[in-house]
Amino acid sequence: PRPLEAADAVKALSAQLFAEDGFRGNEVDYYAPQNSLLDRVLESRTGIPISLSVLFAAVCRRVGVRLDMIGLPGHFLLATRPTATTPRTFVDVFNGGRLLGLRECEEIVTSYGIGWSDSMVTPVPMSEVWTRMVRNLHNASWRAGDVTNARLLEHLLACCSASTTAAARAARPPVPYPGVSAEAAEAAGGGEGTQASHMMMSVPEMQALLQMLAASAQVQAAAPPG
Repeated sequence: PRPLEAADAVKALSAQLFAEDGFRGNEVDYYAPQNSLLDRVLESRTGIPISLSVLFAAVCRRVGVRLDMIGLPGHFLLATRPTATTPRTFVDVFNGGRLLGLRECEEIVTSYGIGWSDSMVTPVPMSEVWTRMVRNLHNASWRAGDVTNARLLEHLLACCSASTTAAARAARPPVPYPGVSAEAAEAAGGGEGTQASHMMMSVPEMQALLQMLAASAQVQAAAPPG
């Protein structure tokens, strides 16, 4: 049998996860903390662009296909890795696994009056994915009035700042994606970084910490008011 092509695997797994299994972007409750907790995303089958991207990339890796994470201004995508004979295919997991080409990525960016640069599809390193997911939880905790978890997450973000500087985060400010507010775009995050050769290696560690935070939130919710 011929080797498995990345684009073929992405199409098949997109059909399975998004069309058959019902995974989708959570447009109803975009800011909910569970959108950044992978166990909750698996349970509810809803999430935000970055959490769905982490999940889909992990599934693809199980069949031998490695995907890069792409931080467009205001949105988050995945991409296959190009070969000598096949260009990259971009995957919009927040919108049902829709497959995009480079020009469609450009249309997303230029629709907001932002000049296009091919550097905008530079893969995002795992350290930045980690930072954004923690930042999403931090924002959600403040919205929910959960000061204890918000403070804990601030400490985690301080640890992340060594690898993600404020200047790098400001290099490409997020803008709204169609149907998503500017605040939602900020939560989802844009950005750029260098390619990580082992992008998904830290997913188990990330999941363990996010589950710990979810358990902490549950304990606090169950505790009597003091």
